[in-house]
Amino acid sequence: MVRVKTWLCAVVPLLLLVPLRAAPIYTENFEGATQTVDWDQNTGGSWLDLNVPFQATLPADWIYGNDGWGLSSGWDVISLQPYAYEGRSFHSWAIYDSHKAASPTIFLNPGRYRLSFWLRMGSLNPQDDVPGGATWVEWGVLKKENGLDDQQPGAPGWSKSPIPQGERIGWTYFTVTFDIATAGEYRVGFKVGSITPRGVFANVDNLVLESAVALSGTVTLGDYGGDYTRQSVTVRVLNPADHSDVKAEVSVPLASDGAYEVTDLSVTAGTYDIALKAAHWLTTIVPGVTLPGGTANATLRNGDIDGDDEVTLFDFGALAAAFGSVPGDSNWNPNADLDGDEEVTLFDFGVLVRNFGEIGDQ
Repeated sequence: MVRVKTWLCAVVPLLLLVPLRAAPIYTENFEGATQTVDWDQNTGGSWLDLNVPFQATLPADWIYGNDGWGLSSGWDVISLQPYAYEGRSFHSWAIYDSHKAASPTIFLNPGRYRLSFWLRMGSLNPQDDVPGGATWVEWGVLKKENGLDDQQPGAPGWSKSPIPQGERIGWTYFTVTFDIATAGEYRVGFKVGSITPRGVFANVDNLVLESAVALSGTVTLGDYGGDYTRQSVTVRVLNPADHSDVKAEVSVPLASDGAYEVTDLSVTAGTYDIALKAAHWLTTIVPGVTLPGGTANATLRNGDIDGDDEVTLFDFGALAAAFGSVPGDSNWNPNADLDGDEEVTLFDFGVLVRNFGEIGDQ
């Protein structure tokens, strides 16, 4: 018993330190999928043994469609049963052109999201299982009003998977990220196809949709009129009881309006203080931020040219050394260009004077 307890004490903390993610928005493991989709098994004078329900097995609340193609002449006699996976996959189709399936509608707010899933696929004929061959698979994020259409205005739409066309793969885990610009109802789904009448099978399992943002916010860079996209912010996750205990640290770029996002943080869920620092700005600490999904906004004070988190005579010395310079000069120091106008002038000296003696939050 002592050994067991010791082992748990050593392992459990390690298991907790995984990339921090918000609770899933939607999951589907396809267990108990009962909806089956079939079409005419005697089209074009040939026939196909579909062994229903293995042609397409879907959860009851998923939708299914195709691009108007049924079976084509020239089909061989094919049994799809070997291509189904424990009755749990939602596609296992012999198809010619694109066939599609998608989830029930999910309300998404603007933001960045992560879709992960396990996938296997291949052709029903080995001659098509070559790079550049006949088969393909796509994942999609679809707007409710657009249905399963190929055109998806206002939504990320259909996108080819990382699998090269024509390549057969065994069960492989994929993660993709996408952005939603407008709040609304969306579906996630998959489309498979083959450019030959020999068909393709695809199975998907353990699908998870979640927010890709662990922390977000907006940083205002004090006394700065330059391009925010040239700057980044360093984010540190601090123990609220002891700021020397840094739980995680990451640097991320700023958008033109100062917005930033952190997608993964290797900390456990909880409440933390968040320290934000940019190149020649002082640290600002935002207290009591709940992760994942929290927000930390701050205005940073300018003038820390030498990066020691204080505005002192050393910063005046660094500015004096770069005074009068522009990019390309031998004495150019981008951190001395405090106002972001791409030259070191009296305006930068004025920023130092205003903030002299300031110290970053500790």
